Amino acid sequence: MSRLDRLVTLLDSGSSQLVRNTAAAQLADIQKAHPDELFNLLNRVVPFLRSRNWDTRLAANRAISGIVENAEKWDPNALDDPIKSEVKEEEHGSLIAETALIKLENGAAAAASADDLLTFDTLDITAVIKNGKKLLGSSGKEYDFSLADLDPAERLAAQKRNVTARLGLGGEYIEDEIVTEKDFAATGHSVQTPRIDTSVGGVFRAPMASPAIQTTMMAMSPDGPSNTPQTPTDEGASALSKRQQNMLKRKAKANAKNHANKVRVVDLGSSARRMSMDVVPQTPIEANTPHPVKQQDAANGTVVVPDYFSLDTKNPPDDTKIIVEHKGPAAPPSPIIQTSGEVFEWPFERLCEILLVDLFDPNWEIRHGAAMGIRQVVRVHGNGAGRERGKTRKENDVLNQKWLDDLACRLCCVFMLDRFGDYVSDTVVAPIRETTSQTMGALLCHLPPASVHSVYRILYRLVMQEDLNLTNPVWEVCHGGMLGLKYLVAVRTDLLVQDTELLDGVVRAVMRGLADHDDDVRAVSAATLIPIASEFINLRPAAVDGLINVVWECLSHLKDDLSASTGSVMDLLAKLCSFPQVLEAMRMKASTDPSQSFALLVPRLYPFLRHTITSVRAAVLRALLTFLNIQGDGTKGWVEGKILRLIFQNLLVERVESVLSLSLQVWMALTEELARDDPHRFATEFGMHLDPLISLLTTPIGVSRHPHPMDPSLFIRPSGQTLVLPGLMRGPSPAQPPPAATEPAAKRRRKSEKKEEPIVSAHNVDGHMIQGDVDLVGVETIIKTKIAGAKALGKAMSLWPKEEALSTFHSRIVTCLQSQFSSTELVTAMIIEEYAKETSEMTDLKAAFLEALSNLLNSERPSCYRDLASYVHIVQAQCRSLLNAFRDIGRVSASKIPSIAAVCQGDPEAGPDAFSIEKAEKIVGEEFTRLKRALLPTQKLMSSQALADARASAVAAIEDTKVAKAQRDVRVLAADAGAYIASGQLPKKLNPVVHGVMESVKLEENLDLQRRSAQAIASLVGLCSRSGRAAVADKLTKNLNSFLCVDTSEVPMFHQNETLEENILSLRKEEDRKDHADQAAFEREAREARIKRRGAKEALEQLAQTFGASLFDAVPKLRDCIEAPLHAAFDGDLPSNIKDPNVTLGQEVVDGLSTIRALLPKFHPDLYPSIISLFPLIIRALQSNYSVLRYAAAKCFATICSVITIEGMTTLVEKVLPNFANAHELRYRQGAIECVYHLIHVMETDILPYVVFLIVPVLGRMSDSDNDVRLISTTTFATLVKLVPLEAGIPDPPGLSEELLKGRDRERKFISQMLDVHKVEPFELPVAIKASLRSYQQEGVNWLAFLNKYHLHGILCDDMGLGKTLQTICIIASDHYLRAQDFEKTGAIENRRLPSLIVCPPTLSGHWMQEINQFAPFLTALCYIGNPAERARVRAQLGTTDIVITSYDICRNDIENIGSFSWNYCVLDEGHIIKNSKAKLTQAVKRISANHRLILSGTPIQNNVLELWSLFDFLMPGFLGTEKVFLDRFAKPIAASRNSKSNSKEQEAGALAIEALHKQVLPFLLRRLKEEVLDDLPPKIIQNYYCDLSELQKKLYDDFAKKQSKQIAGAVAAEGDKQAKQHIFQALQYMRKLCNSPALVLNEKHPQFEKLNRQLIRDKSHIRDPIHAPKLGALRDLLVDCGIGIDSVNNGGEIPAEATAISQHRALIFCQLKEMLDIVENDVLKKLLPTVSYLRMDGGTEARKRQDIVTKFNGDPSIDVLLLTTHVGGLGLNLTGADTVIFVEHDWNPQKDMQAMDRAHRIGQKKVVNVYRLVTRSTLEEKIMSLQRFKLDVASTVVNQQNAGLATMETDQILDLFNVGDTGAIQKEAAEEDMVDINGQVIKKGNKGVLDDLGELWDDSQYTDEYDLNNFIATLQA
Repeated sequence: MSRLDRLVTLLDSGSSQLVRNTAAAQLADIQKAHPDELFNLLNRVVPFLRSRNWDTRLAANRAISGIVENAEKWDPNALDDPIKSEVKEEEHGSLIAETALIKLENGAAAAASADDLLTFDTLDITAVIKNGKKLLGSSGKEYDFSLADLDPAERLAAQKRNVTARLGLGGEYIEDEIVTEKDFAATGHSVQTPRIDTSVGGVFRAPMASPAIQTTMMAMSPDGPSNTPQTPTDEGASALSKRQQNMLKRKAKANAKNHANKVRVVDLGSSARRMSMDVVPQTPIEANTPHPVKQQDAANGTVVVPDYFSLDTKNPPDDTKIIVEHKGPAAPPSPIIQTSGEVFEWPFERLCEILLVDLFDPNWEIRHGAAMGIRQVVRVHGNGAGRERGKTRKENDVLNQKWLDDLACRLCCVFMLDRFGDYVSDTVVAPIRETTSQTMGALLCHLPPASVHSVYRILYRLVMQEDLNLTNPVWEVCHGGMLGLKYLVAVRTDLLVQDTELLDGVVRAVMRGLADHDDDVRAVSAATLIPIASEFINLRPAAVDGLINVVWECLSHLKDDLSASTGSVMDLLAKLCSFPQVLEAMRMKASTDPSQSFALLVPRLYPFLRHTITSVRAAVLRALLTFLNIQGDGTKGWVEGKILRLIFQNLLVERVESVLSLSLQVWMALTEELARDDPHRFATEFGMHLDPLISLLTTPIGVSRHPHPMDPSLFIRPSGQTLVLPGLMRGPSPAQPPPAATEPAAKRRRKSEKKEEPIVSAHNVDGHMIQGDVDLVGVETIIKTKIAGAKALGKAMSLWPKEEALSTFHSRIVTCLQSQFSSTELVTAMIIEEYAKETSEMTDLKAAFLEALSNLLNSERPSCYRDLASYVHIVQAQCRSLLNAFRDIGRVSASKIPSIAAVCQGDPEAGPDAFSIEKAEKIVGEEFTRLKRALLPTQKLMSSQALADARASAVAAIEDTKVAKAQRDVRVLAADAGAYIASGQLPKKLNPVVHGVMESVKLEENLDLQRRSAQAIASLVGLCSRSGRAAVADKLTKNLNSFLCVDTSEVPMFHQNETLEENILSLRKEEDRKDHADQAAFEREAREARIKRRGAKEALEQLAQTFGASLFDAVPKLRDCIEAPLHAAFDGDLPSNIKDPNVTLGQEVVDGLSTIRALLPKFHPDLYPSIISLFPLIIRALQSNYSVLRYAAAKCFATICSVITIEGMTTLVEKVLPNFANAHELRYRQGAIECVYHLIHVMETDILPYVVFLIVPVLGRMSDSDNDVRLISTTTFATLVKLVPLEAGIPDPPGLSEELLKGRDRERKFISQMLDVHKVEPFELPVAIKASLRSYQQEGVNWLAFLNKYHLHGILCDDMGLGKTLQTICIIASDHYLRAQDFEKTGAIENRRLPSLIVCPPTLSGHWMQEINQFAPFLTALCYIGNPAERARVRAQLGTTDIVITSYDICRNDIENIGSFSWNYCVLDEGHIIKNSKAKLTQAVKRISANHRLILSGTPIQNNVLELWSLFDFLMPGFLGTEKVFLDRFAKPIAASRNSKSNSKEQEAGALAIEALHKQVLPFLLRRLKEEVLDDLPPKIIQNYYCDLSELQKKLYDDFAKKQSKQIAGAVAAEGDKQAKQHIFQALQYMRKLCNSPALVLNEKHPQFEKLNRQLIRDKSHIRDPIHAPKLGALRDLLVDCGIGIDSVNNGGEIPAEATAISQHRALIFCQLKEMLDIVENDVLKKLLPTVSYLRMDGGTEARKRQDIVTKFNGDPSIDVLLLTTHVGGLGLNLTGADTVIFVEHDWNPQKDMQAMDRAHRIGQKKVVNVYRLVTRSTLEEKIMSLQRFKLDVASTVVNQQNAGLATMETDQILDLFNVGDTGAIQKEAAEEDMVDINGQVIKKGNKGVLDDLGELWDDSQYTDEYDLNNFIATLQA
């Protein structure tokens, strides 16, 4: 797979927008470097414009943009000579005449000539709007079956004609059903269809007026005009119900899709004529569907499940058909866009034709992609459009003009017909109309003024809709027209300046739009004027007045709170008011007309401050800022107390953070403006509002279900009146305002049918905030508003006249500071803190505040706060119910029960005797004990449970109250301390201040409050450092540092993990998600730790930002915490006592590394050198003995590399990566791979320039001896390999040395070889192999050498007979030789001489010995086989020869001996033998240790994919995850999808699993098929030879099926699973034997033996008579037909003539059982065909003699037949002497039969190989055949032709080759968990959620970026 393919794939599969954009940019670079590749690139990229995914379309658009920018501009007249051009013109004229003639003769596509182009004169807008096909989101028609059969050119022509019809210019467009009732009504008649009629289905049918279309219809119909007589079958159709008709339609669709069947069927029984007529495939559909298709019973829709064991076969087997196995190369699909030949027309012509068809597609995504594509092409190459070579420049200018005009007309048609709108946010976004208007913008740059005017006139008519005769105005048409105008004015400002009509028209349209009843039209109208505001103001100063009036009017008439256009109108207003001319005009107007002054106009905006739509509230604030920035007399008349009050109210009730901060910005600007010249003026304006605002700001924050509402009467409306909320009173539980007041509900309503909007009564968006509804709004939101309010009031206090400040604020603020409400005290302290920050010098007011704060900090906290009274009431109620329980259940007299006060602490009227928590504790403590003691024994017994429950409830309530109280204490003290610190003074007693802020950093859950405390601490440390209290600063820093490291999920505990040395902690941490004894307590502790770490991190980051480069000088303790432990631990050897529980050094090292990781991103760059100086120590930590230290160092170094990239990565490549190769030190390898693992997670795409350095080392570790290293390497590699295609285009990072750059080129070469087998360097054999290798064998050796070089392991699964043995001998011999040479040179121990081991089935040991002696006689080999005595004789020679050959059984029995050696190569021949991972044989083989592991197998998957796991567990343990993970991820979904009852989700999951597995194992499997690599290999023809059961067989079969099946069913029910399987297996064996011959089952033990024997004797027959076993007769006939032997029965026993002594054909006969082989030998060959000479080989043949039999059979042509069992003769043997293979019985496992037939069909075979399978009709054997077909299917999908080399991979495969991700620990499988729906209900299997098929919803920012006008203009200018 080429780099180009991978880049193209990334457009869709890239994990982030950045990756996709990088790929797009690199595609553009390819076009720049290879200009000839234009069509190739476009052909690949254009399909992605049709993607359903928004990001993919944008990436494809970006790629096309880059490609077209780098493509050469087309100008056929650039070199024209005037005379030449005339000649050319004549030639070209005749050429056009000729082609026109040809076209007319063919009668095709007459309409597609140049007359097809639309012009402005002929475009009938009214007709298009009335008759055209409306373009919606989707037509529900995702596939046009009618066009499926056409080639791309025909299809395009048909689609172009269709588009013309869709526009409705020829009358109303009527769309057909894809398949109508008539299409299937004739199913009863067997009429042969000559060809599929392409004119049927969804294209177009009359009535249509356009004559051109009529002719094409005739041309396309096979019989010319429709004069074909109608088949009278309508009655048949009407007899069907509607449901059945629909079902048949669906079936017809499916057939249309499936109609090209790939299996070639040779039908022996029919004439050639019939075959040529047949288009309908003869094979059943299953033949080419990898997923079984459910059979539906059309009558009732039930699914018919075929039963494998049923004996009736509905269709008689078709013996006339033979499958010919021949896989030729598939014809490549023809490219969409022209790719060859000399170019006579504009190169983008075909592309634009396709995109113009797509522009009117029913699916909005396709229209969107098309519009973007056209936009990019026209933007760059618009001037070349339509021009042709051979025409004069003048003619070409006309052609260009026509082409551009046609495009403009079509884009206008989109505006008229598009109805798709996305209601994604407050305003509708119409992506098609927006993109089309951008395309129009790009086109307008190339149009001459006349055409621009024509476009303008169309758009103007669409907006005005005055002359279109529409009954109702269509808002989408007006919206589209307005969007077009928006881009027209933005792009062609030059014409606006010159042309009065144009500008006036645009302004008229805008005015009309602003007055439109539809708010989306209003929004676009306002936006249209913004870009040309300056031109408009300069050219039409007179009209400015009118426009300003319209805009202000528009604002005052926006009655509906949901008007989305308000924001745009306000932005227009702000823009207009930024021009001095406008302000001058407004000022002038104000001077003559007071009603037009700023003081009166700006307040018109105030009602929108609390608008329900967020964007509108933001727009008002932006407009106010604009007005504030306007300088000049009379412009600030509106800045007074009322707006201050309204903005302050905004701060108190605004829930959206962005609008809240904007409000604060406006407040700050307003106060500065008012106080600039005279603070007294500010005090006067704001003074009257001070009390209500302070009262509102300090309103307490309630608790859940007990809100504290603000007093609504203190709010004023913009009009100045008091706010009245319906149904809202002050009180503990105010009534809910109407639900409309909540913002989310008001977000958006559908706008599909827009009508005149009624005037709506005002909503109140702030109801819940004013109510203080904590449950609905959330405490966090309320706290944010309080903080904003505190900042605002603090600012106001700082601007107050100094002399008045104390008297104005002291009593007001200090009173609130001493409030009994904790939240009031908290807010007041924050006000003081903000005031202190704003005023740097000491003032009287500040001093007074400090005194009050000091008193609070040094005094006791109150025992209860009033805002927690509700908690105390709950405790009171629980205590009451406890005492009542004593009275009612325990029968205690009322006099003994203590009384409870009615009033609680926290109530307003509470006195010293009120009920308090202390009293409650007394009741549940001593009072409870006293009362319980006094109970009588019977009462005690009866009431103990009830009393215990009541007490537990009371205790829980007390606990909750204490927690809430403690939290409030922390908050209040932290705020008080923060306010004190902000003053810049330190109190004498520092402790209360330090304690206040530190507790908040440790415990505060609210992020905003914790952040304030963190800032306070940073200030405190600075204050202490400056004022000589360094000890305090050090202590604070040390504490913060320890808080930072308290969260064990981030910072592991050293002593907990000290025992782990040879583990990778990252893996353990992922796995250790275990359940804890007390899960709730554990989660609570974990949460507290996270809060503490968050606070400390915030504080330390503040320190780093505050002190910048001088951080380590100002806070030396921080440097100590980081550096000291590292020096102590790693300057020398680790201290030996580090494990001592009392020694903290280990933990200090972990903490120090974690501190660097947490704070480095915030460090000043000047501090980097001190971190770089620690690199050697961190690298030592990476090599530490302790897993926990390596883990901390790995995470730390990963962060360092992401921040200090150049130095960090250079150190990594030079110092860390070499540790990968350290074979002796496991910890070095573990530390290095763990570091890389974290590095790629931290750096993400920033790692691109370095990817290439990491890939090879990581790959090498995927086969490490250590399980942890293997696992983490595989996961890391999976992530890295996806980034490879992007790496090549990235510039070199700075600072890389020459050495490293050279290394990188080396690594790049490796990667390209890994991804493309053809790039693997040819491996020259260093030894003389006595054979000449075929080209594919040389490629195989190259691949094996590549695996050898990079220490990878693989499976060579070439087809049987392609020379796997020879290729293996080549690589083993070469490697032995090269190692010996290296050892001579270096003497390195790793190159010492090692023997290689070959494990094979016993039959093949002789074969291997013979091949080694034949091809590599210089290698010494030893056969270690035979019985124990024979093995004992040669055991001493083990290890002395180059190669040892042994069998699997011996390997299992002698593993102690074999496993004690180190081997160079371990080769498993027929390696699928280890497919069962549980078998002892498999486990023994996996104990063998070898440098290189290789499996040879023609069939790596035989029954199911789990076998592949076992093979890879031998090659690269851990590569496919654990067996359980593999089962969940691959095996189960694949098996489930094959179940006939599986649903579509399961089938899809199965398909994806097969695909994923295929990708993952792809690089480690090499498979070539004989048909592909051996041109000289004759075909193999497989035929089923059917025979029927004899009478005796039938009787036995039926008897067994009836009686035995019941017994089995009973046994299965009675016994366990294992025994049941045993019973079934025995039953199946009986039925299989019976199909062969009754003699195999009818013995003395058979219940019917006596009876049947008597019957046979009566019939003068016997059980061995061939008449009872028709298979034997069939076998005899087959052999005679093949010319083998002379039929002695019919031939009278003649002696054969000399000429016939050697038969024409020779056969292999395979049976499963030795008994059956005996019957064939004795009853067929000896009795019926005595002249046949034969050999026999089965399990009884000694292993060492088997090769001799093979050699004899191949060498002696007079031997006619070789009898074999599939088990012994089916593997590895070369039996090319035979050309006929006969299977008397069949294996359940198809691969065994395939292997067996390929004994003859392999290299060396010169004849066609015929395979005959004897199958008994209507029996179990037919079931075995169908099961074989399914298993072959699975195997071929996982291991298929793509494994012929990595080059043949599908595009996206290398990128997620290794998505192992799920291997065990790294990412836990979610498969085990139940899926839940949106309400949290578990979804049952097979049920579909309503929302399952909805695409992903996105936020509107994607639109905002794409449709930003300024960005668009910038691209045009670029």
